[in-house]
Amino acid sequence: MKRKAGGIGAVGSAKARFFHPSAKIRERWPNEHGTLRLSGVLVTVKATHCVNRKQQICYECRIPEIDDGTIFVISVNNFKVDEAASTPFPDEASPVANQETRATPSQAQAAAAAATALQTSTANVDSTLNDRALEVAELRQQGIEVDDDNEPAPENAQPEAAPTSQVGDWVTPNVCPRRADANVSNVKGSWKNNSWNKIRDMEELALFRMCFPEQWVKEVLIPTTNKQITSGNKLTLSEFYRYLGCHFYMACFEGVSDRRMWWSSKPVSMGGGAPFRLTEFMSLRRFNEITSCIRYTDRPPPAFVDRFHEVRQMIDAFNDHYANEYAPSWLSCLDESMNSWLIKFCLGFMSVPRKPHPPGNEYH
Repeated sequence: MKRKAGGIGAVGSAKARFFHPSAKIRERWPNEHGTLRLSGVLVTVKATHCVNRKQQICYECRIPEIDDGTIFVISVNNFKVDEAASTPFPDEASPVANQETRATPSQAQAAAAAATALQTSTANVDSTLNDRALEVAELRQQGIEVDDDNEPAPENAQPEAAPTSQVGDWVTPNVCPRRADANVSNVKGSWKNNSWNKIRDMEELALFRMCFPEQWVKEVLIPTTNKQITSGNKLTLSEFYRYLGCHFYMACFEGVSDRRMWWSSKPVSMGGGAPFRLTEFMSLRRFNEITSCIRYTDRPPPAFVDRFHEVRQMIDAFNDHYANEYAPSWLSCLDESMNSWLIKFCLGFMSVPRKPHPPGNEYH
């Protein structure tokens, strides 16, 4: 069956989940937005919009059930025209209709008005419904923190200093500006309490303990965890390191769907399961007991909302440890990394649109 032409005043239907901004749809139909089909949707404009991170030809519409002035956007491919407009959009009119339009002055004027509206809407697309801005707004409306590079950092928002040379002149510096800065000393990174010669001879565990805030483990983690353990078998520092080692080792392998496989009594098989057994280091029961009882802070909850309260003291301990133990080089590169995560109910869940996998935890 031939598709009916869309135009100003056309009426159609589509799945609710295809309309943007989707936050309005979820607010109106919180339990049905994924499957509900909306009908009686009025088409007002046809324009190019960025939907799902790519430019698409879309209809701008009004949904009768949401009568608050919101203009919704939907890809033409996801919309069914049930009642064609008397004057279709120019690119959807049939050749015969185009001839009739040219023969009838009133229709020609209407078509010209529709074309003008289409051009105006396309030209103003960046200022109306830019997809990135729309996506960021929707995420923030859901209470998700968004790290958006399009928003300038405070230092970048300041007016630039006047150039010291005329436009078009190339200047070759004779001195590195970093070296010329009186506040910067040309030093290499170093550990304050261990020389590189001593570090060179250290074993792996000693290197790890040098970089790890062990004092916090002794004074905070172990005592608060032991308060939760009811079996009488209290956690010690050496057992904590074995527990941590089991976690690190398991993290090196993908595809082990059940953690219990690491303690399986069955022989290791190339056909599946865990490639190693951890029984000689710790029993599964003890591992689960420590996991359920481990605590990272002995501080009372603050009066304000802190999503990171349960790990804040651990973060502070790491930062303090490195500040006391390590002196960074005069030339340091600061970066961030993303831990991909799909469930927003986790500490620090946010979206970073510039990343290959936007949702997750961002680490600085």
